[in-house]
Amino acid sequence: MIDPELNRPAASQAAPASLFGTVVFPGDAHCEAFSSPARPREHWQPLVTALDATGAETLNLRQDRVRRMRHEDGATYNPFDDPTGKGTPWSLEMIPLPITAGEWAGLEAGLIQRARLLEKILADTYGPQHLLKEGRIPSELVFANPHFLRPCHGIQPAGGRFLTYYAADLYRGADGRFRVFRDYGGNPAGLGYALENRIVISRVFPELYHQTQIRRLAPFFHSFHHSLIQRASLRRDDPGIVLLSPGPDSRIYFEHALLSRYLGYPLVEGQDLTVRNGKVFLKKLAGLEPVEAIIRLTSDDSSDPFALRRETATGVAGLIQVSREQNIDIVNPIGSGFVDTPVLSVFLPALCQQLTGENLLLENHPAWWCGTADGRDYVLANLEQLIVGPAMDRSTPPPLPDERMAAIQASPHTFMAREPVRPSVVPAWDRSSVNSRNTLLRVFACATDEGFTVMPGGLAITAADVDTLISGSPEHQQSKDIWVLSDQPVEPFSLMGGLQAVAEFRRSSDLPSRVADHLLWLGRYLERAEGLVRLLRSVFRRLSGEARPGDIPELPFLLNLLRADRIFPPVPDDGFDIPRYRELSAHLNAALYDKDRPESVVAILKRVQDAARNVRDRLSLDSWRVINRLEDFADNPASDPLELLDDTLFTLSAFSGLAMESMTRGLGWRFMDMGRRVERAMNQAGLIRIGLPQVCGEFRSALEALLEVADSIMTYRARYRSAYQLAPVLDLLIVDESNPKSLAFQFSQLVAHVEHLPRQSDRRFASPEERLALEMLTAVRLLDLSGLRCSKGVAQTEGLADFLDLVDVRLKDFTRQISAHYLTRVQATPHYSTIPGDRQP
Repeated sequence: MIDPELNRPAASQAAPASLFGTVVFPGDAHCEAFSSPARPREHWQPLVTALDATGAETLNLRQDRVRRMRHEDGATYNPFDDPTGKGTPWSLEMIPLPITAGEWAGLEAGLIQRARLLEKILADTYGPQHLLKEGRIPSELVFANPHFLRPCHGIQPAGGRFLTYYAADLYRGADGRFRVFRDYGGNPAGLGYALENRIVISRVFPELYHQTQIRRLAPFFHSFHHSLIQRASLRRDDPGIVLLSPGPDSRIYFEHALLSRYLGYPLVEGQDLTVRNGKVFLKKLAGLEPVEAIIRLTSDDSSDPFALRRETATGVAGLIQVSREQNIDIVNPIGSGFVDTPVLSVFLPALCQQLTGENLLLENHPAWWCGTADGRDYVLANLEQLIVGPAMDRSTPPPLPDERMAAIQASPHTFMAREPVRPSVVPAWDRSSVNSRNTLLRVFACATDEGFTVMPGGLAITAADVDTLISGSPEHQQSKDIWVLSDQPVEPFSLMGGLQAVAEFRRSSDLPSRVADHLLWLGRYLERAEGLVRLLRSVFRRLSGEARPGDIPELPFLLNLLRADRIFPPVPDDGFDIPRYRELSAHLNAALYDKDRPESVVAILKRVQDAARNVRDRLSLDSWRVINRLEDFADNPASDPLELLDDTLFTLSAFSGLAMESMTRGLGWRFMDMGRRVERAMNQAGLIRIGLPQVCGEFRSALEALLEVADSIMTYRARYRSAYQLAPVLDLLIVDESNPKSLAFQFSQLVAHVEHLPRQSDRRFASPEERLALEMLTAVRLLDLSGLRCSKGVAQTEGLADFLDLVDVRLKDFTRQISAHYLTRVQATPHYSTIPGDRQP
């Protein structure tokens, strides 16, 4: 329980007005925090005192910190119709919701009983169907229910559990009693967000959290993990457990990535898995790896496109048949979405007596099914006082108010009605004061060897009005952390300390082909963005000075580099006048901010974020926070372009530094770095090829500009301490293997990377990609630049152009070979789309 002495104000000080003085005390709803106006409930009193002592100004700062931490962590809810491509930030309100130990014990017992009951119903529905034959449940509830999947009938789950993971939405009525409003069995959501809320709030209020006896969440996750590995099909030291996600397009992909990182299970998509000989395998670079358990984060109807005859890319063809043969343990089994049927709750009191011999401990929200004569008559007689909705599928829109009676009479079994909900209210911080918001509690349970266990906490979902709370989208709601208080001291618990000992100290760094593909392109997009930012920064640096555009000799050279990448129109031959200068500014602005231009900075940064989102579970929190900063680029079109480019380059460099110093030298790092090396080599060769015809003409300052864009000007100055000359510049940019920006350095890195790529078997000869990398490195080492000179304004390059053309061809061949040997196990990804101006292999 909360320490009553925490943050108690000194007796000599006059107590300031309470921040909770503005809380509205509703007459027709239960108030969680106050028993009457200005009288906090006993378990709320220490929390109210502590927050009052903190003060409004400090609370505002902490709420800003909460918002900043969620942004840095990437805690978002992704609406499908968001035109900006950004996820809506997950809204966390910082005042927690405490629940006493005694009250939680009652909820815990009711939830365990309910989970057991629902599992028995699932086992019967997909098994002998005694309840159906005896008339305990109507036939419409099964055969007219889209949540009942006929292909799953008769399957006995490999782990023996029909319901491993369960969630429910509860509310407290005006009488102070909790009732169940909704059940979730198919794909319960919110567990990761509950974990994120606890992590954030414990950091924002560390003293309050540590001095309060709050039950920890980690033991629940340990029980979840332990129950999986103890099942008969998983009795080995290193069980093959994966989390199956729909991918970044999922509205709650943040949760999937967080759970993957926290539990230590690989996050996979449907295209990462394949069925062979009645078993499931994970497609990795080194081959196929067996999978023994799948924590399914996809919907029932998209889990197996073959058996369910659905056109979906998120499932695994043949998965239901593997489950039928008991060669895979699926959590929850496909078809468990039957629990989500809204009208099922109407039958639970009678079914509880029938199956367990007990009364239902947690009441349902009052509801009536129109499929029975009594239920239909009651609903039609009280139509104005009830809320009519779908009986079988929550996603079905309810009938319009003036069409309800006709709809019910035409198809009564598809409708049910509920009493209006009047949930309890909780205090919520609102910048300068505390107001009241309606709340639902989402709680979670999982199956263990000894039955079900309930997570001591969860999500308190809040909204300003009841309609938004019940049927609104999460982007219009807020959430709270639920603190379950303990009567006993709470021992610290580490999830990592409770997991099994590792089978080997250094495991293989093999990874799925899809992940390797996204990491390769993440490296390419990062390098592409950095190269374009450096080029545009050089242009804006010159335009921001006192010289007019027509007086900047190297400006046409820089603009020609932009034109070569299809970012800019041709440069005028007769200089820049004022109208053309305005046109130049418009083109440069488009190169920065035009989202419809695939070659613009904002478009390439969007690709960086998309590629990173696909491998989010593979990136450290620090790396992800850096990636999140790139979102700010499109939000600052009115800022100084030069300052914005400097900040963006700093952000990109920060990510590169983290990758270099923090990522282990496994296959993930190698594929991302290969992408960078390929893109940098292509960019460097392109710059030199375009610049060669001009560097010896009237644009002698073009050599300096070329070194600046290639990020090698300081090296040149320190090494030569002389005027810019063609041969030394090209030596530095092409053949100097000590320069990280040179072509030779890129080729040497590619040679090192391909030597460490996995092979199916021992081979006597080099692979095609190895031969190509060695050919490029050898060619650059044999390149003779001694004859390069400028003569009468013309560069005497003698074969250099042919070398650069050869490099371009070989780099494209190299990327094709890498894709053919390692990335063809996955379907075509968005990176391979033909985008004008996008340098694709």
